[in-house]
Amino acid sequence: MRIAIVDLGSNSFRLLCADYREGQWHYQTKRLWTTRLGARDANGLLTADSKARSLVALEEIKSYIDAWQPDVVKTIATSAMREAPNGAAFAKEIEATYQLPVAIISGEEEAKLGFLGAISIVPKDQQVGKQFITLDVGGGSSEVAVGSSQGSQWIRSYPIGAVRLQARSKEGPQRVWEESKPFWDPMPLDEKGAVCIGIGGTITSLAAIALAMKIYDPKKINGYALTREKVETIIFSLRYMDEKERQQVPGLQPGRSDIIVPGAEIVASFMDAYDLGTIYVSDCDTMEGLASTLCP
Repeated sequence: MRIAIVDLGSNSFRLLCADYREGQWHYQTKRLWTTRLGARDANGLLTADSKARSLVALEEIKSYIDAWQPDVVKTIATSAMREAPNGAAFAKEIEATYQLPVAIISGEEEAKLGFLGAISIVPKDQQVGKQFITLDVGGGSSEVAVGSSQGSQWIRSYPIGAVRLQARSKEGPQRVWEESKPFWDPMPLDEKGAVCIGIGGTITSLAAIALAMKIYDPKKINGYALTREKVETIIFSLRYMDEKERQQVPGLQPGRSDIIVPGAEIVASFMDAYDLGTIYVSDCDTMEGLASTLCP
């Protein structure tokens, strides 16, 4: 069985192709296009420019899908499209133009899928009896889930993201931290503690920067221990760089260089709210989570 999963996010569009054999999914390298669909206008509408960038990306995505010849294609859209008044209309345009039916999923659905993808990097025998927290800092929203090997039992989706809080971050070093702090609800955590796993472009980029990764390697990303101290170091080193300097930083993708600081500041706020010294990073996220629900 072959599948193709398209994720229409607020900062980027992504494509994951996989085939199921010998009882497990074998994933191809993810492809990414920076579209900034979440940079909406004053009325919250998807702009003509962001839609045009998105359609260009989808043209390429469709060509990859056609070449892969999957049995199943799933396309999901998240914060930007579910919040924009013209998001549903744009989803219909995509379906009519590229024959890609778009499912605009809720923040809660996004958190559930992200949880499934995140814990997939933990061997099954090491999941038993453990509690997990997952954090996904996206462009338009952040999703948090708490659960076990049986799935997520507590989920939240917050309207705070790296693109959404980009302007706020420019106001000063503490503004994103202050803006996001009131959102974090008390989590139902076990007394013995939980393992926190971070997913999404912000957190994987922080790991890649910490590793000075010139060529992105998911195998090195998976399981990387990202400390609160390292997040702070990255924030302050990048905050005072200009755009040209940031583009020279190993591990930092050009399409994320202007939003990495607000994204990292959201991560710092989350870690402080729950007194987390370390987040373990996973390259597997909502896309792998969705794939896990499609097993034959």
